Amino acid sequence: MRHTEETARAICTLDLKGMGVREDEIPRLVDRYWPVLANEIRQGVAVGAWPFAAEEIATLSREYEALLKRR
Repeated sequence: MRHTEETARAICTLDLKGMGVREDEIPRLVDRYWPVLANEIRQGVAVGAWPFAAEEIATLSREYEALLKRR
């Protein structure tokens, strides 16, 4: 799970930078939305514990998609 989280955080950071999000906003947004990207990376397969409920991921995914569309 640790490697998936690291990868998801890196991808999320790149996405946000590419969208022009201010540098000071990025850490907070990455902390919130990295599980969305981790869920995409894992594609239903989890090595170790997956601490996020499906409903939580669905909510975060909707929020992240809305964020991406606003920028």
